[in-house]
Amino acid sequence: MTMINDLQSACTRAEAVCKEIGLDILEQKEIPYGRQYKVRFSGVTSQFNIYFGKKKGLSVLSQGSANAAKEQVDNLITIMTGSAAAKSSSGKSSSSASSSKSYPQIKAAYDQPWIGTDESGKGDVFGGLVTAGVIVDPEAVPLLRSLGVDDSKKITDAKIPGMAAEIRKICYGKYKVLPLVPAKYNDLYDRFKSEGKNLNSLLAWAHASVIENLLETQQVNLVIADKFGNEALIENRLKKLGRTVQLIQVPRAEQNLAVAAASILARDAFLSWHQEAKKQHGMVFPKGASSQVVKVGRAFVKANGAEALRNVIKLHFKTTNDILS
Repeated sequence: MTMINDLQSACTRAEAVCKEIGLDILEQKEIPYGRQYKVRFSGVTSQFNIYFGKKKGLSVLSQGSANAAKEQVDNLITIMTGSAAAKSSSGKSSSSASSSKSYPQIKAAYDQPWIGTDESGKGDVFGGLVTAGVIVDPEAVPLLRSLGVDDSKKITDAKIPGMAAEIRKICYGKYKVLPLVPAKYNDLYDRFKSEGKNLNSLLAWAHASVIENLLETQQVNLVIADKFGNEALIENRLKKLGRTVQLIQVPRAEQNLAVAAASILARDAFLSWHQEAKKQHGMVFPKGASSQVVKVGRAFVKANGAEALRNVIKLHFKTTNDILS
């Protein structure tokens, strides 16, 4: 009975994480001692198994060829286990749910300033991508805490603008917001793809750009960012820019005050785009990647033409084909 309960809890958790990081669950089925999921991201598919092994207990195993969906599955494994996926002898990525890497720094308040970065819009079809960073000085810590700064996903969109305004006051001159409107995002995505790079490389470029800009404002030694891929992507970018800092990149980094503040600023800018787009086009663009997105997307194409679609959505999403079909 304990095994079943643990498996059910793990599956429930995995399904919630899929929703958070934009993985669409296409199929799921029972397998010996576990469950198998087939998922989709950016128009490609992958799969993973959650099961009980005799030696390792509850484990998560990713399968399939390398693509954007498998990268997100590896991110899911990292989030669920708290550690990077390990390569098995078969070349497949796996992690035991009992393994965990502790980063006490991400929760701590510091005697020295530090940077937190996060992004918003990654899993939304409509709208571009916004990356934000905040330098938090020790004296700003109690002010941000009293404001109730937390992961933006835990805060209603109605409260985001007001909290963002207060964060900008508390951290005046020590924040950077990098908004990529859909047209710019699509251009960059195409450029990275032509260079053999993927979405995670684009994200690393955005985070590194924000960090570099903040370091020109004030030198700090520590940067904390939400994990979306290999840490080396951001580290290598910073090295090319001549910057050396301690980078901690972990799942759910929003539990750190600076990352949480950055997530709110990023969300605020993302919501602002939606408000401006509503005024410009006279329609509400839904968030996420639901069937409603397809419906509104088709209405937009009917009114503005297919070419105009690149100005409001991320073209590499599978949903684009559904809109145009």
